[in-house]
Amino acid sequence: MPANLAGPRRLATARAGRVSATPPAAGPYPATGSLPRWRALLEARWQARLQQVIALSLAFHDAAAAVNTSGARSSSVTGQGQLRALMRRTVAARRALADIDEALARLAAGRFGCCEQCSAAIPPARLARTPETRYCPTCASPAVEKEGKWAR
Repeated sequence: MPANLAGPRRLATARAGRVSATPPAAGPYPATGSLPRWRALLEARWQARLQQVIALSLAFHDAAAAVNTSGARSSSVTGQGQLRALMRRTVAARRALADIDEALARLAAGRFGCCEQCSAAIPPARLARTPETRYCPTCASPAVEKEGKWAR
C-alpha cells in the first residue's frame, strides 16, 4: 500500500466512533477550526469507498473464476457481460477513492475549498454535498464536465 494511503485509513479507523455525518459549516474557505472535521468526514468517506473497492474487486475475481471454469458458451457470454459491468463499477469506485485521497492532500496542503482552475472559493453547500470536489460551479460548467476535467 502506498505510504500516502496508510495515514487516512489508520486515522479513519481510530476516529470511526467520533465521525460526524454532518460536514462542518464553512465560509468562503473552510474555517481553520473546522479543518479537523473536514478531515474526519473525508477520512470516513475514504474508508467507506475503500470497503466498496475491496468488495467489488472480490466480486470481479469470483465472477472471472466462474466464467473461466464454465464450459458452456451461453453462460460464458452472460458471464462476460457481468464481468464488464463489475469492471466498470470497480474502476469508478477506484477513481472516487483517488478523488478523496487527493482531497485529503489538498486539505493537508491548505488548498481545500479552493477551485483548482480559478482559485475561487467553492461554495460550502457544494463542499457539504461532495467534499472531494475540485471546481467551483463556474469552472464545473457542462463544457468542462464533458472534457472529463471535473471530478465531482
